[in-house]
Amino acid sequence: MFCNQCGRENPEDSKYCSGCGGSLEIDNGTKEEEKNIPEKRGSKKKLIISIIIGLILVIGGIGAFIVYQKKQEEKRVQEYVGEMAINSFNMYLEVVENAMVIAMYSKTWSEAIDYGNDFNVELANLKDAYKEKGELQDLKDAQTEIQQSMKYLQDVPEGYEETYGVLKEMYGVYVELADQAQSPTGSLLTFNNKTNDLFSKFNSLFEEYLITMPADVKEEYETYVKKQEKEKEKENEKDADM
Repeated sequence: MFCNQCGRENPEDSKYCSGCGGSLEIDNGTKEEEKNIPEKRGSKKKLIISIIIGLILVIGGIGAFIVYQKKQEEKRVQEYVGEMAINSFNMYLEVVENAMVIAMYSKTWSEAIDYGNDFNVELANLKDAYKEKGELQDLKDAQTEIQQSMKYLQDVPEGYEETYGVLKEMYGVYVELADQAQSPTGSLLTFNNKTNDLFSKFNSLFEEYLITMPADVKEEYETYVKKQEKEKEKENEKDADM
């Protein structure tokens, strides 16, 4: 062991220098600190590695969440597309159904006037007949389903805003036609003019809807139409066999 003050060599177990009498314990402390340096460096290295691993896990978690969110959005868009296609097809069918009821109101109303009968009574009788058959209730139930569907479609994904806007206008016209079918009001002239205007407006909007329809909605719509046509054919064949 060498003395830090005079440089004299001393036995390892010496506490004081034999040359100058200086304390040799300082050297021991220094040596202990030197021994701890590698340990401190090792701890710091472990800390850095732990931080890096933590960052990798965080980044990986964020990436996984983004992928999950993307898949969820894709699923939502797919469901939205299907709902939009079905809604528009059902709405068109219901407009036709309501138009048929309205046409019968108009015919009965006109004949009552021609034959000098009380058209209010004739219309009330016709309406009661529709009620007994459950046809007015069917139209009302269908309207409720379409209304619920429109509420779902309010949350519009990006890229479907224009088509939804046209569909919303179609729905407004459809509701007015449905009201006319449930309760005819006004004079025969105003009733006919209003229903004709509404039906014409709906058809124009439907043509616009088909034009603005995105490719995925169009594909879903055509698939649904074909499915309904096949089911209708089966029903007709079944009725013919009976």
